[in-house]
Amino acid sequence: MDSFCGRIIQKISTFKYMITDLILGGIYAFVFLVTYPLRLLSDVVMPTQFSSAVTTANSYLSTANGIFPVDTLIQVVGIFLLIETGVILYKLIMWIIKRFPTQS
Repeated sequence: MDSFCGRIIQKISTFKYMITDLILGGIYAFVFLVTYPLRLLSDVVMPTQFSSAVTTANSYLSTANGIFPVDTLIQVVGIFLLIETGVILYKLIMWIIKRFPTQS
């Protein structure tokens, strides 16, 4: 029995790839295949007007931040939107689950 287990362990150790390598390689190949048409497009360049608008807005926000904590307000609004999105997703998933017929 010991020689049988030894032969099995030797066969397993001679495999070139592990299961996780195959799974991750498959995921990578799928993502590569799906995104291939996007890589055929030309590079996207951000317009200079957009970057100058962001710089101008940043200067305005830094000025207003001394009077009112705008950065904290942005974080609070972001957390609020994150929680609300989670609640809506929960309700949507529960609504979908209720649509499936149950077996009684």
